Amino acid sequence: MLKQPCHTLNACHTVGTNGTCGASFSRDHKIFASSTKEATTFFSRVLGLIVKAFEIREERRSLAGLTPQQLEDIGVNQEQVRQESLRAYWDLPTDRLGQSQ
Repeated sequence: MLKQPCHTLNACHTVGTNGTCGASFSRDHKIFASSTKEATTFFSRVLGLIVKAFEIREERRSLAGLTPQQLEDIGVNQEQVRQESLRAYWDLPTDRLGQSQ
């Protein structure tokens, strides 16, 4: 599609393929707005996962700091705590990924 200058100064700067001023601009603007919304949604999800990863990391650190009596009270043994504390911060439990606090 070739964009040609309009014939008047107060009209738009391009002529669309159907001969009307602004048709091309409107279509380009809609595509840009849609792309911006998708990018915002994507980055919001990524940011949410990063926040969730750090929350879970803090929970793992708190769990590792519990006394044997406290661990017994919640039904967890030292080996389970050790295994959980060895997990990487990005290793998130799948059942927690969809939850928000």
